[in-house]
Amino acid sequence: MDQDKVIITVNFIKRNISHDLEVPLDISANELCFALFELYLPSTEESFEHYYLRTERPIALLKGDSTLREFGIRNGSIINITR
Repeated sequence: MDQDKVIITVNFIKRNISHDLEVPLDISANELCFALFELYLPSTEESFEHYYLRTERPIALLKGDSTLREFGIRNGSIINITR
């Protein structure tokens, strides 16, 4: 496995969706939030700014321009998309 990518589980609580995704570690929390919002809610008029990413393994609230690597995201991390 590439050291610059990890496999995470993404849970979109509102839609009862759970997927395993491979993501790069060098993207920011904001970039990931925007990409996940486009993936799961492409045709809504809701703003992704009303959602946040809460992680397990490690426990954190992902936000801002810090990268996933800086947050300590690793293989098996779980990211919950919630309002």
